[in-house]
Amino acid sequence: MYVYANGCSMTYGSELADDPATGVCQDHEYRWRYSWPGRLHALLDADGTYNDAMPSGSNDRVLRTTVDFVARWLKEGLPRGALLVAVGWTHPARREFHVAGDYRQVVPHHAYDIRALDRLVTAYRRTAVCQDEAEQRYATQVASLHAFLEQHGIAHVFFDAIVTPGLPRHLRGTCVQETLTGPVFLRHDPAGPTMAEFLRRRPHTLNVQHPNETGHRLWATELAGRIDPAGLESVGHERLTAAGFPVLGGVRALRRHDRKGAERIGRFVRSRRTRSRLRRSDRSDPYIYP
Repeated sequence: MYVYANGCSMTYGSELADDPATGVCQDHEYRWRYSWPGRLHALLDADGTYNDAMPSGSNDRVLRTTVDFVARWLKEGLPRGALLVAVGWTHPARREFHVAGDYRQVVPHHAYDIRALDRLVTAYRRTAVCQDEAEQRYATQVASLHAFLEQHGIAHVFFDAIVTPGLPRHLRGTCVQETLTGPVFLRHDPAGPTMAEFLRRRPHTLNVQHPNETGHRLWATELAGRIDPAGLESVGHERLTAAGFPVLGGVRALRRHDRKGAERIGRFVRSRRTRSRLRRSDRSDPYIYP
């Protein structure tokens, strides 16, 4: 079995800190191992795991990169019955645009240090931001990824990481609503808790606004309770390596370009006062943190 995880900072492992002097994570393998995808890998005794999440990542990116990964997995001839996809959906207002030669994750209410991106986001914010559209897009993305994975026989589990978006009226009572509240979604009922709510009820599981090692472990345990590992095949380390899939891997670097906190995580911040100010500003931003 191979665990592929995607989402935003709640999945990436933001605020997991292995260096007490800087208060940041210097070792990506530490983050991959102790964020919930790594914990889930251990709980299920999987052959490997890949954490494809990114801080401030959008659902646009989740859909694009998950389809890319699954397509590559199938192209390499690896068994579809050996792959488990776990997705923590994020705030639907976030978007992804391809600007200045790369995909950029954006929050509509932020300013950006790439001029072309900033101009695009400013125009988008003034003319096209709409809650109904965001909720419609979210529902379509979830239904689309579910259908794609079902079509190819890929086991999957979904949950909302930081917010439970509404559902447009015309989709209520349809198969789209069934997808958002069905057996692949980690909800005990339609109003079940998000990952963020689950952790806030247990304050000892949080650092500032993201889970600490205990929080990731508890959430992985919650997810593992919804997964039957007996139905997933073994793929083996040698076969994974030959196909180019790491036994333990994921996104290495944070790439953020918002002026409020560009390249904040992973940067060497010496001043305790500066770190405190950064964290206070982060707490006031509902589009990045829960």
